[in-house]
Amino acid sequence: GMAIVLTLGATWGAYLLLKIGLKGSFAAVGIHEINAHGHAQIFGWVGLFVMGFAYQAFPRFKHTTLAHPRLALATLWMMLVGIVCRSGSEAFLAGRPWLLPIGLAGSVLEVVAIGCFVGIICTTLRGSGKPLAFYDSYILSALAWFLVQAVYETLYFYGTASAPDRSSLLALVATWQAPLRDIQIHGFILLMILGVSQRLFPNFYGFPAPNQRKSRISLYSLNAAVLGEAAGLVLLREAGRIWALLWYGAVLVLAFSTLVLVLDWRIYSKPEETDRSLKFLRTAYVWLLISLGMLVAYPVYQFVLLPVLAPESGAAQIGFSHAYYGGIRHAITVGFISLMIVGVAAKVAPTLKGIDLRGLKSLWVPYVLINVGC
Repeated sequence: GMAIVLTLGATWGAYLLLKIGLKGSFAAVGIHEINAHGHAQIFGWVGLFVMGFAYQAFPRFKHTTLAHPRLALATLWMMLVGIVCRSGSEAFLAGRPWLLPIGLAGSVLEVVAIGCFVGIICTTLRGSGKPLAFYDSYILSALAWFLVQAVYETLYFYGTASAPDRSSLLALVATWQAPLRDIQIHGFILLMILGVSQRLFPNFYGFPAPNQRKSRISLYSLNAAVLGEAAGLVLLREAGRIWALLWYGAVLVLAFSTLVLVLDWRIYSKPEETDRSLKFLRTAYVWLLISLGMLVAYPVYQFVLLPVLAPESGAAQIGFSHAYYGGIRHAITVGFISLMIVGVAAKVAPTLKGIDLRGLKSLWVPYVLINVGC
């Protein structure tokens, strides 16, 4: 995961942003380049971290051993080959149609790996003989969305890569890309982190145990919100603008449910224990709320502020701001997700090696760099 984020992931993304900035246009980079970066981040940086953490931690949560460890190891190699083939070929796909079969084979390999991963974790949980905790339902929901998005991404890649002309490509992107990202970020990743957080915050830092009733209600609301977001965006394009109300209603449910959960955990109260990782996790949730707040405020920005402040801008003319939406996405992917990954890793990796965290560096430099960059 770290190797991918430093190559096809964040580094490639920084290069693309540099091109956009120097040329002053979002058209300075192609959609295939952008999607290659996004794919590497979702499947490589986040996906591999989630899979590795799940293989190590979820059996311990249930005081059992991992089912099918040899297959689990095989999924690593399937994912690595799949990500390199898929993102590597898509990044250079424009004008090179012979790369499509390579990218498609990589995507299929990823689907197989993720399907095996989901099966291994479910078998492990079932074989433990322990009842499911309330936070396990978040994890199981996230696993389902993980598999759904992998299949969706494969079909979407084939459709965009084989589009006969630019207008067909833009129509596919306009209709299907945003729902895919919502399923990936809000369905798979957000639910996974929310579920694991409810296990880690009380056990790592001594914060109060979550209210189980609130947690269960929020889970239903969050899953419904992800479905509403995806369906609303597709119907908005295919059946009329009235369906934007479904999308926006889902956004409000998503934001409110998340806020209720985070406030219930009281993670900004005084902890019983603290270490270098806590600042990452607390700040990550600030970025999550910023992203959701920006999402809630999107209609005001797009339809109230832009027509007044920048009436001649492309965003005002076409009724959609790539810049603002990109800000929303990066607040949650870099600010929330990456800070959570770094924070959890800073806690778990030394602990697994039996190293006393009190003797390690405080990690203020990466903490500041990630936050300032975001």
